[in-house]
Amino acid sequence: MADTHRRILNKGPHQHEEYDAGAAGIYPGMLVRVNGSDVVVVHDDEGADCAVMVAEEDALQGDEVSDVYTSGDPVMIAFPGKGSVVNVLVASGTNLAIGDKLCSGGDGTWIASDDATSGVTATTLAVCTEATDTLSGDTLIAARIW
Repeated sequence: MADTHRRILNKGPHQHEEYDAGAAGIYPGMLVRVNGSDVVVVHDDEGADCAVMVAEEDALQGDEVSDVYTSGDPVMIAFPGKGSVVNVLVASGTNLAIGDKLCSGGDGTWIASDDATSGVTATTLAVCTEATDTLSGDTLIAARIW
């Protein structure tokens, strides 16, 4: 994942917590959740309402936004407050404009709320503050928490 973003948190209030990874493949910028075993996994319910929990880079270990967490690793989590700007991970092939509303893509990535295919009205979690063209590879973009 090539990226010019250096941090997940841009500005605004947030709370940090740490959980163990319940599975491999968690990247900074992904929307995550805590499961029944008290470990963090990717948020897997497309368009669903949820607490906004974003995996951060583990800067204390020298990791960057492109470094993946593996199963059992301690995962740095941010709970950004309303109005905070964070870099979120959007999937390859995504085309977004400033002002587009974002929701859970069901695989840890973020998608446009209008693109949710889950059959329910998607819950908006953030709004793009940065535009993208059709992307090749998963990429971080700036979004304001809704």
